[in-house]
Amino acid sequence: MTKILMAAHPTAGHTNGLRAIAARLLEMGHEVAFAITRLPIPFAEHWPEPMRTAAGLPQAIARDGLRLVPLRASPAVLWYGLRLPRARGFKELNLALRLFTSGIDAQARRIADEVKASDIDVVVGDYLMPGAWLGARLAGRPFVALYHSGLPFAVEGAAPFGSSLPDDAPRDEAWMRDEEEARALGHVFDERLARAAARLGARLAFEGFMAAPVSEDLNLLATTAELEPGLRPLRGRFEMTGPCLPRASNADQASPALDVIRPGTRYVYVSLGTVFNGQPRVFDTILEGLARHDVQVILSGGESYEHLKARVGPKAAHVFQRVPQVPLLRKVDFVVTHGGNNTVQETLAAGRPMVVVPFGGDQLANARRVQRLGVGVAVLPAILEAGAIAEAFARVSEADVVERAKRLASSLQGVDGADRAAHAVLRLVSGGSVSTEHHLPKARSGSGGAS
Repeated sequence: MTKILMAAHPTAGHTNGLRAIAARLLEMGHEVAFAITRLPIPFAEHWPEPMRTAAGLPQAIARDGLRLVPLRASPAVLWYGLRLPRARGFKELNLALRLFTSGIDAQARRIADEVKASDIDVVVGDYLMPGAWLGARLAGRPFVALYHSGLPFAVEGAAPFGSSLPDDAPRDEAWMRDEEEARALGHVFDERLARAAARLGARLAFEGFMAAPVSEDLNLLATTAELEPGLRPLRGRFEMTGPCLPRASNADQASPALDVIRPGTRYVYVSLGTVFNGQPRVFDTILEGLARHDVQVILSGGESYEHLKARVGPKAAHVFQRVPQVPLLRKVDFVVTHGGNNTVQETLAAGRPMVVVPFGGDQLANARRVQRLGVGVAVLPAILEAGAIAEAFARVSEADVVERAKRLASSLQGVDGADRAAHAVLRLVSGGSVSTEHHLPKARSGSGGAS
């Protein structure tokens, strides 16, 4: 039996893949614990939805059957976490990187102590959880970093990471400014990590946040070469597993969101994830745009649920506070999303075209990736209005886009990313080989630039 410690920040986006891998490891009979920050927020019902969701994640992970290893939250986490949902573009990315690098020292020491006390064999952490990486180093154990996709690595011909520019924008002064901004933000992560490593006396072989996968032991990319057009060859030890999706539970199948589907009707699933869902006006605009088409909408409202439930607009929608996303994606026809890593990978795996309304960081890069794949259209917040949504939906509902999305999903038939990832971790512990994939496809034409 192998003992594995998972570690991530308390957001659905950074825990879902790890939880799926942990479930496979548990099924195989291994012992799995999960280190996660517990947010000490009093009167939780009065806090914004993202903070409430984060505070409830440890309990959800415990219900998975995983032993919890609680990490103490840095006061800065609450400061950055409250500001993040309202930030846009590079500002959002800056806040996110500062949030992810807050409290590294304490996290690393706690994880190292747990690894030694419980005789953990390997630490598997989100790539933006440097405390887990340093903790593994302090304890002398291997570290496996999980990336949700090919981000944030360089893509041939793509706009700078975090930029709102389309890939085909002129290489002018604006492009150079965004390149410099992206480099500066990468240095924020690099420098904060380097200072923490020096304080702790940990040795890291690290090329940089956006230069190469972080772990010298093993990096798992929950994607495939087909989903990453133009991704430049990566250095180091890594394995592409495919999307790491959870198994559908009985509770998921009993969700009323699945019961509204009727044959002969086109359905659009609308979600802004768990961090950016407190934007009722954005939801209103999306609904007004979709009302110009003959479709039914299933909407996951999160913090905007009460507003949307009471909404009387040009288009009625089936509104839920939360939905079981993975099984629902296989029943709907189209998706409107903010472009978070999990939703994009899950939508690609389901073979559904999408309209992406990105707010910053990985969402902007995912929006461009969806367009390069030819399976979706981006509508930037700066030009977000009902007409832009209506036009974007008309484009993604064209037969060639629908067929392209289905073909891409067919390339993932038989691919269980969570199972592949679990076996890769076990091979590392047993001293087996890593299947390193260096030859990635060049960029191919998609559906054009951002709307």
